[in-house]
Amino acid sequence: MTQIHRPFRLALVGPGRIAEAHLEAVTAASDVAQLIAIAGVPDEIQRTTELQQRFGARRSETTVQAIIEADDVDAVILTVPNHLHAPLAIPLLEAGKHVLIEKPLATRTADALAIAAAADEHQRVAMVAHCRRFFDGAQAAHRFLSEPGRGPASTVHYLGVYADHAATAWWKSAADTGGLAIGLNGPHSIDTSIWLTGSRPVRVYARNLRLRDLWEGEDEATIIVDFEDGSTAVSHLSLNARPAVNQRWINTDAHSLYLEDDRRLRINGEQIVDEATTPYIHGDNGFRSQLREFLSALAEGRQPSSSARSTLPVVQVMEAAHLSNTTGLPVELDVSVAGIPSDEGAAPAKPAVA
Repeated sequence: MTQIHRPFRLALVGPGRIAEAHLEAVTAASDVAQLIAIAGVPDEIQRTTELQQRFGARRSETTVQAIIEADDVDAVILTVPNHLHAPLAIPLLEAGKHVLIEKPLATRTADALAIAAAADEHQRVAMVAHCRRFFDGAQAAHRFLSEPGRGPASTVHYLGVYADHAATAWWKSAADTGGLAIGLNGPHSIDTSIWLTGSRPVRVYARNLRLRDLWEGEDEATIIVDFEDGSTAVSHLSLNARPAVNQRWINTDAHSLYLEDDRRLRINGEQIVDEATTPYIHGDNGFRSQLREFLSALAEGRQPSSSARSTLPVVQVMEAAHLSNTTGLPVELDVSVAGIPSDEGAAPAKPAVA
């Protein structure tokens, strides 16, 4: 990884639940990053000020416009509700800011395409914070499955947590979250399935339901994805699982991989990686590695892992899962707009060097 030659000046917009994990990563990257500002809306001023003081930001702001217009901010970490990603990411990119966007990229394919187009047009990096790619077990599984000669794979992933209430007001809205289970935890499962498979998704079938009337959206979802290379992936998402579970089985013609919490990996029963599980909501090594990848991409003028354009298929699958559930039929994906899992061919970013 190329050495970053200057501290990048960062701002965070959105002082919500996941903000602390990103801010802890900025603190850990103090050799290459400076935290300039934290911004929230006026009624979040107490939380914004508390985070500013705790993480040592130079100032707090009560409008996004202040960050858009700031001439002392190079890049922005965007941790706002899902439906606000496109309305805020696009003007930030247009203003010359690089943006690390909390997953999902958007709740609709059209919005995701607009973000990717803005990044390309303005030669800026737009990266999606698919943090589970950066855990040790997932990294090892990706290296193994990317070796030449690996054929199609069959994947089953069960990702379940228990939410005893809507943690924030916008969770209650199916439109704002992009469903609920699909909008909140779907990106984790869908992105890692696409990334580990290394092929383009072409077809989606899904069944969703709501077991509890605490929200408008689904709290259970089963999504089946067919891939261009013949692989298949099944994701089951739950907000009703006690205890929480994150287990994935991947079978190829000669190997069986078992990935737990994206941190512990066994191949044909042999323990390959045994990373401890820690609650990442307050920050951990995965978020630190994710930020380092973002900053390295800025310094090197390249597209990062999980760039906006390469992760377009994640949003396509999410949107298709809702359509499939409504119609009861499989949905064929439009591969002409589905992005490219490897970033190959994506527009280069403008190098951000002193």
